[in-house]
Amino acid sequence: MTPVRVAFKKTGSLAYISHLDLMRTVSRLLVRADIGVYYTEGFNPHPKIVFALPLSVGTESEAELFDIKVTGEADCGKIKDALTRIFPRELPVTDVYVPERKFREIASAEYEIFICHKNLTAGAPETVSHMMSSPVVEVKRTKTGEQECDIRPFIVSIESEMKDGGLLIVTRLSADPEHYLNPEYVVKAVGRVLRLGEYDIKPGGDYYTVTRKCIFDGEGRPFR
Repeated sequence: MTPVRVAFKKTGSLAYISHLDLMRTVSRLLVRADIGVYYTEGFNPHPKIVFALPLSVGTESEAELFDIKVTGEADCGKIKDALTRIFPRELPVTDVYVPERKFREIASAEYEIFICHKNLTAGAPETVSHMMSSPVVEVKRTKTGEQECDIRPFIVSIESEMKDGGLLIVTRLSADPEHYLNPEYVVKAVGRVLRLGEYDIKPGGDYYTVTRKCIFDGEGRPFR
């Protein structure tokens, strides 16, 4: 068996399906692609798939990854062609290759957050920058329950500017297994310091969007 990594995007309406539904969808697509995937054992065998960094519902991504194992030698070009024919337009396959690193070696991920809100002012970028000069305390879900946590140490970098009628934030967040930071916490923190109030995760009225742009290893290189 040969390990194979598939890179793909999750866009449009498919950003609103849960991670469990994404797993089920990809599993069925792999069966249809007929590429000799390794199956789990047991009463109900199914393609064995390992995903990297599951996303919250509503988050788009240009950097989705999953690993499979194929029987025999892997012809990555043929596998990519087979998956491209099967995967829907909003889940386009961008690359197929033999993995260089384990998912546990992922260190950080970059996101674009766009906030459109009637209460935004021209000074919003300066306020976001100033936010990083003191603890950024949010109620964070942990393995032992919810607790207040300073998320600032998990924000590797953050930049923002007013653009296209809203606030564009580009931020790199910790994504290693012990210190993963969901970008939703950054959205909450920014909304709090800017006193924006309520907004939704889709366009229309006051809203915000989150897109994962890239995943990095511990040396700051795009993860493969």
